[in-house]
Amino acid sequence: MIILDTDFASVLAKADIVELVIKLFSGKHDLYITPEVYEELIVPEKYGYTFSQKILQNIDVLTVEPEEQRQYLRLLNETSALGKGEVESIVICENRSAIFATLDKKAKYFSKKKNIKLLHIHSTLKLLLKTGLCNRTEILDIIKRIEETD
Repeated sequence: MIILDTDFASVLAKADIVELVIKLFSGKHDLYITPEVYEELIVPEKYGYTFSQKILQNIDVLTVEPEEQRQYLRLLNETSALGKGEVESIVICENRSAIFATLDKKAKYFSKKKNIKLLHIHSTLKLLLKTGLCNRTEILDIIKRIEETD
């Protein structure tokens, strides 16, 4: 199981590679977002941006268990350095031994302290190349789209 934070999910959507990344991990890991990440992703829609639909149509939102909700609230009160989506994602990853897909340096540092496995966009792009789902030219095009849109 891979849990995407808001920034990671947004990059996939803006670069138009959501379905490609789902295919990359198909049969190995399912991709999910948390309810707080969902809430963060729908905010841009209020301003006319539609990129989040690519995530919301293809990636399920996890149901948070009661104990995870309690841990989330405790952790949220303990740290102001992380956003709600990141905190909720970290709690779920820790409880379910999931991989955390994030771009945020503070979230990565915090996750490493909790021994949570991490996935970065660079690793994802390398895997797309290594598995043959994309060639070098396509990867360069994806990188260009990421740089232009994010």
